[in-house]
Amino acid sequence: MVEKGKNIILRIKDTIHLRKFPVKHCLAKNSFTRRRKLTFPVVFSMILRLVKKSLGIECELMEPSTFKIPPSKQAFSKARYKIAHTGFKELLDLSLQTAYQGDTSYGTWRGYRVIARDGSSVRLPGSQEIVSKFGRLNPNGTTGTMLSLARGSLFVDLCTSLIISARFAPWHVGEQTMAEEQLPEVINQLRSLEQEKLLFIYDRGYISIKFIEQHNACQTDFIFRVQEKNYTNLWKMVSSGKSDFDFMLANNSKTIGQKVRVIALSLPNDKLEVLVTSLFDREKFTADDISKAYLLRWHIEECYKRLKIGSELENFSGKNLDAVLQEFWAHLVMCNILSLHMCDRQGAWNPDQIAQYRLNFSVLFGVMRQKLYQVLVGDCSPKSFQRLFNRASIRAKIKIRISRLYSRDKVDKPRRNHVFRRVC
Repeated sequence: MVEKGKNIILRIKDTIHLRKFPVKHCLAKNSFTRRRKLTFPVVFSMILRLVKKSLGIECELMEPSTFKIPPSKQAFSKARYKIAHTGFKELLDLSLQTAYQGDTSYGTWRGYRVIARDGSSVRLPGSQEIVSKFGRLNPNGTTGTMLSLARGSLFVDLCTSLIISARFAPWHVGEQTMAEEQLPEVINQLRSLEQEKLLFIYDRGYISIKFIEQHNACQTDFIFRVQEKNYTNLWKMVSSGKSDFDFMLANNSKTIGQKVRVIALSLPNDKLEVLVTSLFDREKFTADDISKAYLLRWHIEECYKRLKIGSELENFSGKNLDAVLQEFWAHLVMCNILSLHMCDRQGAWNPDQIAQYRLNFSVLFGVMRQKLYQVLVGDCSPKSFQRLFNRASIRAKIKIRISRLYSRDKVDKPRRNHVFRRVC
C-alpha cells in the first residue's frame, strides 16, 4: 500500500527547495537572492509550522540549531512579507494530487467521491488593512468598534477529511453565492484528477432550483436537506405520510422545475428530516443509504473544529493582510498533511462499516507540527517523522459513539471581543 502521507511530505520538501518555487511565489524578483539565515525554505516552513506562541519565543527556538544567534522577530516579520500566500495554495493542490492521482477509488463510497460544502466565520485582527478589505461586523445596525469578520468556505472530501477547495471572503458575501461560484472550480479540479462520480451534500439553506440545475448541468449528483416551510407542496406530501417519492420542484412562477427524489426520515427528537437527491436508483441507494451518506456531512463540521479549535486558526501571528492569508492557507495544508497520515494509519471513513476508534487530530497536530518543520528544513528525516507519528497514533485515539447527541441549549454565544493570548 502506498503511504500517501509520507509521499506528500517528500513532495512538499522537494517543491519548496526548487528554485522556481520562490521565483513564482515571492512578491519581488530579488527576494531571498542573498545567502542569509532566513532563507526561503526556512521562512516558508516556519509559516507552515503555524506559529502559536509569542513570535519572539518562536524565533529564539527556531531551527536549524546551526544559528549562532537566532533571527529576531522583526527580521522574520520582514522576511515573511516577501512571500505570497499562493505558495500554500499550490501545496494544497499538491496534497490532492498525491491523494487521488493513480488511485481514483481512494476514499470513495460506492464509487462516489462524497463532498460537502459549508461556511463558517473567521475572526480577524483589527488592523486598518484588514478592516478595509473585510469590513467590520455590525449586527442589527450597532455602532462602535466591532470585530472584523470574514467568511470561510470549504469543500471537503467527507471520507478522507481532505480539504478540496477554500474561499476567504468578507462576511457580507452570502454562503449560497460563494457555493455557486466555487462549485465549477471544484468540479473542474476533481475532473482533472480523473474523479468522475461526484456526490455533493448540503445542509439546509442551500437548496434552490438554480443550484440544482447547476449540478445537473455539471453532471454531478447531490443531496440537499430541505428547510421547514420551504416548498410547501413538498411538505404537504410528506405530511400525508409519503416517505420516498419523486417530485418536481418548481419556482414560484412554476416556469422552471427540476425532478428530484424526496426522502423523509424520522429523527430521534421526533422531527422529520427531509432530503432531496438526484440518486433515483432505489435498489442501489435505499432511503437508509441516503441517510448514511447525509450523516457524513458532519465531517465538515469536524473539519472546522480541527481548524478553529484544534489548530487555532483564528490565532494569527501577524496583523497584516498578507500574514492572515498565509496562515489561513497554511492551516489548510497542515490539515491535509495530517489527514493523509491518518488515512494511511486507519483507512478512510466508511459509513457502511464504521470503525470503533479513530485517531485524535488535536493530539497529533500538537505532536507533529514541530517535527514537520524540522523535516522541511532538513534537520530531520522523513523516516523519523513517520516513526514519531506511528508512536503517537498508538495512544491518540478516541472512541466513536454513533448514538451520542449534543444539545445546543447550553452553548454560549460567541464573545464580542474574542482574543487568543499568545503565551510561552
